[in-house]
Amino acid sequence: MGAKGSNFFEEHVEKIILAVVVLVCVWLTLTRVFISPVRIKYDNRTFSPGNIDIYIKNQAEDLEVKLNRKPETIKSYKPRIDEFVARLDSAINNIDVSIVWPVPPYLEKVEVKGIYSIPEIGEISDVEVEHIRAVAYVPTVTVDEENVYSGENSEPNDIDFVSVEAKFDVDELYKRFNENFAGHNIREEWRDPCLAKPVFAAVELQRQEHLSDGSWSDWQPVPRAKIERRKKMFDIIEGIEDLPAGGLEVRLLQFDDGTVRKELLQPEVYRIASAKEDWFPPRLHKKYTEYQKQIDLQEKREAQKAAKKEEERKDERSGRVGRARGREGGLGGLFSPMGPMGPSPGGSPGGMPSGMPTRKKGPTRRSRERKVEKERPEKPKKETKDTSEIYREFSEIQISEREGISKMEKPLLFWAHDDAVEPEKSYRYRIRLGVFNPIAGTNQFKDQDKVLKDKVILWSEFSDVTEVVNIPGRLYFFPCDIQEATEAVTVQVSKYVLGYWYSKDFTVRQGEVIGKVIDYEPTEEEEEANVRVPSKIDYATGAVLVDVVPVNDWSGEKNLRARHYFDMLYSFDGADMERVPIKSRYWADGLQAKFNEIKRLEKEPKEPLRGWGGRLEERRLGPRPLEETPPGMPPGLWPPMFPPALSPR
Repeated sequence: MGAKGSNFFEEHVEKIILAVVVLVCVWLTLTRVFISPVRIKYDNRTFSPGNIDIYIKNQAEDLEVKLNRKPETIKSYKPRIDEFVARLDSAINNIDVSIVWPVPPYLEKVEVKGIYSIPEIGEISDVEVEHIRAVAYVPTVTVDEENVYSGENSEPNDIDFVSVEAKFDVDELYKRFNENFAGHNIREEWRDPCLAKPVFAAVELQRQEHLSDGSWSDWQPVPRAKIERRKKMFDIIEGIEDLPAGGLEVRLLQFDDGTVRKELLQPEVYRIASAKEDWFPPRLHKKYTEYQKQIDLQEKREAQKAAKKEEERKDERSGRVGRARGREGGLGGLFSPMGPMGPSPGGSPGGMPSGMPTRKKGPTRRSRERKVEKERPEKPKKETKDTSEIYREFSEIQISEREGISKMEKPLLFWAHDDAVEPEKSYRYRIRLGVFNPIAGTNQFKDQDKVLKDKVILWSEFSDVTEVVNIPGRLYFFPCDIQEATEAVTVQVSKYVLGYWYSKDFTVRQGEVIGKVIDYEPTEEEEEANVRVPSKIDYATGAVLVDVVPVNDWSGEKNLRARHYFDMLYSFDGADMERVPIKSRYWADGLQAKFNEIKRLEKEPKEPLRGWGGRLEERRLGPRPLEETPPGMPPGLWPPMFPPALSPR
């Protein structure tokens, strides 16, 4: 009974599975073998793998038939000039068909291409470097050819930048280009005056940074200054395939322009707002600094001399008053008729004994000193330098946009700026000059120069490496005192803001940050002098006071003395720990020197910032308030770059 009631599927499950497998196999055979899903496109048609062979075979057979067929005869050309004349005569009356129509002559184009050797660019000499820290007009927008650097899109702010100058013999470069592309040793049909004119392509400034381990980083190119409007145009492109639209020909036309050449070789610099600073190329700036020191020293001497004369005049006036009083009251004192001794027995005036010789009045001490001064030979006065000489020299070395540089008698002075330096870091620089390769991308090179075929720029050698430039910090802190009971440290934080140093004392305890933002109120002297001061000063150092630890050591070279003081432990990131002694007598020499320098600079009187322009205008017109412009002058165009007397030729 159990066998008869069993399920049908259980009895025939093997047969069902076998049937399913057979059906799947049949389906796969039909779809994957006989009806292949693979389709091939050929001759704008789609074929299966089997049919494409048949199609190609049929094409091959047709081609073989055509190849074996006898050539067909082509009809010979029959002149149809008579037919043309007949049609022309029927269309236009009274036309002389005997006229011989002009036929343009066949000219074979002959392109003469010379084979040239590439001239050497030359050496860079007399490299100089100078760091300038000042208040300058810093752009508030991205400067480009549409947004030109001006007083409208900039504001006074502190800036550090480095300028590097060098000299280059342009006359010798022109001679070499002329000799290689148009000289007497070049075949006459190859001489090309266009190729013989060098066009400057690039100025590359590179720098190394001094690392914390004492080594120097790799050489890195310095980007063009942020105030330059043609930064993108002056990007260095060396490969012929990387040139923008127009290629080398357009590039040569763009750079062979007086304004572009000047901005490339002698770029504009930040407009200085500081009252006693101005920018010049490094060598001239060092001379300018020396002149300024002499001028400041001379002004101090004259001020001291004037104060001394005023004091002498006061003494002289007080002396005359005393003598007048003496004449009114007689000799007075002990010898006065009404003095302590009473009237003189001899009745002589002034209580002098009778018969006593009277002293004659002689020259006073001051009159004797004046006589000696007149008889003393005058010392030769030191010649006081005038900074106008510096401005005149500066105007003479500038490139003339009209005359160009091909006939320069002196070597070209060119420069570049690095406005990306950071405080408390050290750098050194090198510079080189690039000229366009006029036959780049052609086959006009001699064998030894074919490696330059795809090079757009021909470079000079790098200059010598400059001296090291140390960028001073703008923020320092000095642990000045300690309250031992509470371990609270008094720290002076000094910040350089808008051209001057400001200092503030902070009481810091363990775990607290040294310094913070403080509102600044100008003094009466600053308000009277119309000095621009910051409304807030950020004294935050980012350093945290970690601990105060006692130190016992010995000082002195021969006679050792025991010392007991405290070190302040602090950290900027919580990982690296640094320490510095508390109280100035325990500081290192470098820290003490910086503290004294800041204290000295804080005593200097503050002066108003200069307006958008420069020292050149102030010499001619006198200082002008920061935002004032002459009546009728559009903003941003005042003052002019050069006064008429010093405008470049």
